[in-house]
Parts: sequence; structure tokens; C-alpha cells
Amino acid sequence: MANKDVLVVDDDVLVCESLKEMFILEGFSVDAVLDGQAALAKIKDNHYQVVLSDIQMPGLNGIELLKELKGRSPDTTVIFITGHGHIAGAVEAIKLGAYDYIVKPIDDLRLKLTISHALEQKNLQASYESLKKRIKPWNLDETLVFGDRKMDQLLGLVHTIADTMATVLITGESGTGKSMLAHYIHKHSHRREGPFVKISCGSLSETLLESELFGHVRGSFTGAIRDKKGKFEEANGGTIFLDDINSASPNLQIKFLRVLQEKVIEPVGGNVPIQTDVRIITATNASLQDEVANQNFREDLYYRINVVSFTIPPLRDRLSDIEPLVNHFINQFNRIHHREIKAISKSALQICLQYPWPGNVRELENVIERAVILSPGEFIVPESLPANIREIPPATSGEIFQHLTLEEAMERTEKQIILETLESLSWNRQLSARTLGVSRTTLFNKMRRLQLVDPRRSAPESLTESTPS
Repeated sequence: MANKDVLVVDDDVLVCESLKEMFILEGFSVDAVLDGQAALAKIKDNHYQVVLSDIQMPGLNGIELLKELKGRSPDTTVIFITGHGHIAGAVEAIKLGAYDYIVKPIDDLRLKLTISHALEQKNLQASYESLKKRIKPWNLDETLVFGDRKMDQLLGLVHTIADTMATVLITGESGTGKSMLAHYIHKHSHRREGPFVKISCGSLSETLLESELFGHVRGSFTGAIRDKKGKFEEANGGTIFLDDINSASPNLQIKFLRVLQEKVIEPVGGNVPIQTDVRIITATNASLQDEVANQNFREDLYYRINVVSFTIPPLRDRLSDIEPLVNHFINQFNRIHHREIKAISKSALQICLQYPWPGNVRELENVIERAVILSPGEFIVPESLPANIREIPPATSGEIFQHLTLEEAMERTEKQIILETLESLSWNRQLSARTLGVSRTTLFNKMRRLQLVDPRRSAPESLTESTPS
């Protein structure tokens, strides 16, 4: 059986042939057929990584083809093409297991990026399965301390992609550790001997940031008395970490896109492109999808940087991390401040577990440093903690589930467990089902019943409107 990249299925001959020609020019191995039955015949003799299909077709339509594919070739990714009047059908297809849909008239750039993204994810999935067969404990950096299952699963996926050249997008609230995770990815890649260069896109004005990133030539602006290398040149052979990527101006977004597409930079005031060899990791605490929808962030750049994405959960959603982090910070600040604090008391730890930590790990670190310095004895006690933390009233299970029936309380708990698992595994349904110990079909049914939808999917309003109540 031959292995091929894409099978195009559309009853419009012109659409079929033009898409086939486009994908061939992009370097994909492609077949094209005019109906669902012909597609099933092709699948008997070939294994396709992606099937790109119209939904409305005579005979075997796209939805029926999807159901057949799930039985015959379950690891094939299905992407649909649909008209504006049939978006509800495309959304229903996603609920049945389709990867995504493209609305007609087809945007060639979006389609190519969607196909490339799907193929990249399949390759990463294959790498992950291979890794699991030869899994062995990894050496954790001193700064990566955790005890929560979600973080353990996240790091498992991080190790799958660390040694690739995949561009990575890390999302999470401020203080969750995005910079540390980026550095961790770099140190576990083949670029570990190269430089790791970090810069925040929100910390400088546009002019200064452009100069910092790409360098400048002498005389390009007032004060430019000599040529200066930028961060991209400094990171050559290594990794550059662009924090707060959502703050980049439209002009810088275009330059970032050129670096990703052409692997070249151009210093401010210069006209000679410079080749660059860097891996790019970006981070944001904002929703880039919302920024794209509001036309504040380029859609093509979003797809380029979002080849692989990780979301670090806030500290309040991973309480199992608090105690090991507290112990780590106690040891760290004992050395720095020449103190001999042995541990945190149970009562003080309980207060830490009840506090929501809006500043996440960074806030916890500051609180423990203060406590190590001010604690009069050998233990951190409640009085060692700031008043605003001590004054948070403890939440009881009775308050959490107040006015809920037993069925409602159980459903809320089930929804939270499934949601946390999906988020920790980047909404990979197959891995999530395996982690939860259920079949993929069972997980699909629970997601539909609990109205759990991947927030990265497009057209959220349509999805909400068509979701059964």
C-alpha cells in the first residue's frame, strides 16, 4: 500500500484539478477524485495522511465519507471544504472527528497552512508514539519543579518536539513560567550548545525593538554611530524566544513573517539580507485568535508560529504543584539569604492551597522569599505570609456545590476533569481518551454532552449556535 500526503475529493472537476495542481507545486504527493465512492476505492490501495473533501456531493456525501474513513483508516485526518450556507454541517463534522473546515471561496494560503499544520501534527503524533515505546525518565532542570499530572503530561509532549525545528507557541497567564519552558525546550534540543536569546516584544518602542531584533547599520538613525548586530544574529545556531508576541506592531509582524518564510533578516537602514539559522519560540498571555479576529495580528503569521502550541495552566488549576514549588523556593532562598528554614507548616501550606495566586508561580516565589526572610523560627507559619493571603476565606466543598443536585455536581466534576486533560494535551482527543481510560468514541460523546469545544477551532459563534442544548 502506497503512502501519500493528500486525497482531494470534490465533484467539481475544476476545483479538483486546481487543488491537485496547487498541492503538487507545494511538494505534496496528491490524488484527486470526483466522489465519495471513488475516494473509498483509492483508500483501499493507498494510505493518505489527509483527506480534503467537499461536504455536499451526490451519492456518498462528505459526512458519510468521514464515517467510512473512521472505520477504514482511523488515523487519516479529514478536512472539509464548505460553502457559507453549509457551515452548520461542517461544524457537525468536526464534532464527528474532522480536523477543520475551509469556507468557500477557498483562501489558498489558509488552505496550505491548514494542510501543513495537520501534517506536522501527524508527524509529531508519530514521534510521540515512538517516544513512548522507548520512554525513559528525563533530567529535569532545577527550575522545572512540579507535582501535577497536567504538567507531567505537558512535559511529555514537550520532549516529543524539543529536538525538532518546529516553531512553538506557548500561552498562559503572566507568571506561569513560559520563559522557563522555552529555555527548557532549547536545552533539550540539538541546538542546546547554541545561544538562547530572549526578548520581550512589549518592553520597547517599535523603533528600538526593531533595532534590537534585527540590528542596524551606522547612520541609520540619530545615535547609530556604529553597526550593531540584532538578537536574531546573536541567536544564530540557537533559539530566539519572543515573549509578548501579541505586542508586535504590524510592521514587525511582516518582518517576523519574512524570517519564518525566507530565513533572512534585514538590519534597520540596511538593504542587504542576512541569512539566519534560528529556531523561534513565541509566547503570549493574550488570545491570538481574538487578536486575529480583531485584525490586530496577522492571520498568516499566527498560523506560522502556531505549528506546535502549549498552554501552561495557571497555578490555581494545578494545586499539586504548590507544595514542591514551596519546598524548592525555601531551599533556593535559604542559600541566597543564608537562612535555615526547614519547611512550611501544615497550616501555612493550607493557606497557600486556598489562595488563588493571580500572579501564579512568580507571585508564589516572591511570597516564599519574603517568608524565608521574615520567619522568626525554623518553619514558615501563617504569620510569615502576607495579610492579603491569610485573609482569603477557605472554600468548602459545600459552597462549591451549593444548590446543585447530585447529578449536576457529578457532571461538573466530570467536565472539569475532561477539560483539564484536553487542555494539558493540546486538545489531542486520541491521547486524552487514552489518558482518561475511555474509548475515543466515549470521549467524543462526553465532549458533545458537556459542550466541550476546542477554543482554537474557527467560527466559534456558529459552533455555539449549532451545539445542542
